[in-house]
Amino acid sequence: MFPTFEALLVAFASASPLQDNGLVNYREALDMFLDAWKKMLPCGFAADNIPVLAPLTLDFYDFSYVNGDTNLVGNVSNIRISGLNNFQVLSGSYNQSTLSATFDVMFPALQILGSYEVEGVLSIGGLPLPIRQSVLINKKITDWRFVGEYTFGQSLSNSNGLRIKDFNLQYFVAGVEADNWDQYMDIATNNYFNDFVNSFSLLFTEEIQPYVNPMFAKYVLPSINNLLSNLDVTELSNYFVMQAGIWNNAACNVQA
Repeated sequence: MFPTFEALLVAFASASPLQDNGLVNYREALDMFLDAWKKMLPCGFAADNIPVLAPLTLDFYDFSYVNGDTNLVGNVSNIRISGLNNFQVLSGSYNQSTLSATFDVMFPALQILGSYEVEGVLSIGGLPLPIRQSVLINKKITDWRFVGEYTFGQSLSNSNGLRIKDFNLQYFVAGVEADNWDQYMDIATNNYFNDFVNSFSLLFTEEIQPYVNPMFAKYVLPSINNLLSNLDVTELSNYFVMQAGIWNNAACNVQA
């Protein structure tokens, strides 16, 4: 979901001077912002350098990876991820006294289509394993849910600004269904690997959970807190209301 976070940061950094919307509190303003964001995604917003994200597409990307005896080259192409604009806000709250907030957001279904090719040698435990794959990707993730909480604190660089502290995020995946097809494998082998991908994906979401908050704190929060350092809660709420109005006025009518 990092492309979505990056696009939100771009929009935040591109904000115009704020107008006072003091009658709207932070929780209401955030709801307005997210609703407008959802409607805008199928069109993107060129003025803020936000590309179309529903669907999110990638025509072609080649890669190479060398690490010790591992040497891989390949590419991904015609990637299409749909469903990013169909998220549901299941619940949320904001306490003005403690400046603490909670959220519960779910993507009911994300469909990933495309293809990839990879060739080379993968070293596992010192044993070289030749790899050659040409795969059509067809993968569906169901009920990807994010539940968390955070508190606004005083910015460490500006006493009049904000920062996010005490951030805690948990995420859950109800199901992963892979129906990929490798042209170098027969039907039985493809079915076996698809079953493996399904099971491994769910296991991976469980195993990586302890690392989610540290990774978010290292790679995402610094950028967010840098932007928040110039705003108080009222100004942040005003930004959400203003940006929601701009996106709604763009009147995106594209169906993703």
